[in-house]
Amino acid sequence: MGARLRLALVPADPRQALRQLADERGESLSALSRMIDRSPGYLARFISEGRPAALTHDNHHRLCTYLGAGEFGLGIRDIWVPRT
Repeated sequence: MGARLRLALVPADPRQALRQLADERGESLSALSRMIDRSPGYLARFISEGRPAALTHDNHHRLCTYLGAGEFGLGIRDIWVPRT
């Protein structure tokens, strides 16, 4: 038979998705923040306080790539798409 498609359900909320992916891979939010050239508390604030309101496209892409999450791996992608 052909290859099987494996679907992974991710939370729609990007904050919840990021927390879940980081936990699953044993990554600290502090280390991930430094990886995207931000202060160590940047992603913790993003998750717990909602600041910033959305990650930049570059930060989203870098985190998805590093975490092996694919384009939609951090929840709903639309909030990172620039408005035209």
